[in-house]
Amino acid sequence: MYRGKLDAVSHSISFSNFTKEFDSSMNVNRSETVVDFKKVKSNSKWGVIPYRLLDSGKIEVLIISTRRKNWSLPKGNLIKNIGPQRTALLEAYEEAGIDGVLHPNPILCSIGRTCIYFFPMEVTKVYPDWPEADCRNRKWIQITKARDMLHHRSMGKILTKFFSHKN
Repeated sequence: MYRGKLDAVSHSISFSNFTKEFDSSMNVNRSETVVDFKKVKSNSKWGVIPYRLLDSGKIEVLIISTRRKNWSLPKGNLIKNIGPQRTALLEAYEEAGIDGVLHPNPILCSIGRTCIYFFPMEVTKVYPDWPEADCRNRKWIQITKARDMLHHRSMGKILTKFFSHKN
């Protein structure tokens, strides 16, 4: 069901190709900016909902351990000179060692006073070694189990919002 939506996306980017395509200008094309991030709260974060489609048709999401040993999704503070999408891709690489294709529209998740914008990301590459590998674990898990394992209930709710069918 979702795969058709992703195939229709024309403005998808991935970590491995964003430097080739975008670093020459350091400006994100307005058509690729999904939100005017200059108007977003200063305490907002940007991240990804990493997922993969199995041959069985089921979807798994990748969750990561936090430094406090809880489970979460890759996210971090906005790096203004690279923009929201590339910030999300960079966090995915640094925290989870993954690369993939971003869905163009982020999903808002509020935790306390912090707004987190998550881009769904179909994972295309999993690196055996990554910058935070020594302090984080990663785990592929079915959506229903991920909802229960994520430390913040609102993160589980955005999985339901994005993946509308049961897994």
